[in-house]
Amino acid sequence: MTGWRWRAGRAVHHRLPAAGGSSRSYQPPTGAPIPASDARAATAPPPIDPQPAATNPILTASDLGTDIEFVADPFLYLDDDWHLFVEVYRPAVDPPAAIAHLQSSDRGRSWTYSGVVLDPGVHLAFPFVFAWDGERYMLPDPWSERPGVPADFTLYRASDFPTAWEPVATPISPEQELHDCVLLRHEGRWWAFAGEGGELYAFYADTLETDDWTPHADNPVVTNRPEAVRPAGRPIAREDGFVLLFQDCARRYGERVWAYEITELSPSTYRDERVGSGPVVGPAGGIGWNSGRMHHVDAWLFEDRWLCAVDGNVGLGKPLFGDHWAIGLYEQRLA
Repeated sequence: MTGWRWRAGRAVHHRLPAAGGSSRSYQPPTGAPIPASDARAATAPPPIDPQPAATNPILTASDLGTDIEFVADPFLYLDDDWHLFVEVYRPAVDPPAAIAHLQSSDRGRSWTYSGVVLDPGVHLAFPFVFAWDGERYMLPDPWSERPGVPADFTLYRASDFPTAWEPVATPISPEQELHDCVLLRHEGRWWAFAGEGGELYAFYADTLETDDWTPHADNPVVTNRPEAVRPAGRPIAREDGFVLLFQDCARRYGERVWAYEITELSPSTYRDERVGSGPVVGPAGGIGWNSGRMHHVDAWLFEDRWLCAVDGNVGLGKPLFGDHWAIGLYEQRLA
């Protein structure tokens, strides 16, 4: 939907006066996001009442070109420069979704668009990017072009970060449709989690760059929980465990994000429990860029705050105006 109705929706939902954010005086991150190491940072759960860290949205489809209908699934990679990887949806292209990159040399005050950096001829979203053993990797979410046929997950390694990537393994070839796979390390093993339709599946392996990870003995490890099985962003390390973020798809796709702490994890056991009484993020209401749904959080810990890349979609008028996923930055100051 890129005609007059989509343009009208963009004008209504994305060009309203937005709340200002912080001065962004960020020092380097204090906790490397997992799965960078087995060491667990003594961190709090993800933010429950975040505030804008910028004049949101920081990125909309109209910022990148006329052929893009929406941008979603933001993942940060914070180094000397800041990097932002997103799904770009281009309805006139086959397949329509690919992974794009933006870069900031001033700690998020401004962003330069590098263009599409991963487009292997498969519909891709959810560009989960992380570091391990001196290398940068990405495990994006693949969508099958044939309904009912599961898509294989391909692990990519950066050959020239951030714009060139090469496939190095196929960790998961699921027998059922799964989406938005995330990785972490626990007790010397790699663990993968992906979900769909109320079910969460787990897989594990001893090494990262290997095919056909072993399915958990009790797969699916969670059933009948549509409000919290499909991952919604990077896992978070805690002093005594890990937190997984999940999209709430009980009423409609990706309405809000819940946090669950893994309380037991082995090749034959899995247990988790919800963290906090409310969602990490959710629809803001009204008619703004995140008024209807928020389904993604990528949280990075600094010395005095969390910085979170999020996405949001409109509420009012979506059947008429179409999808308008856009990207924002939130922060939560530490007590």
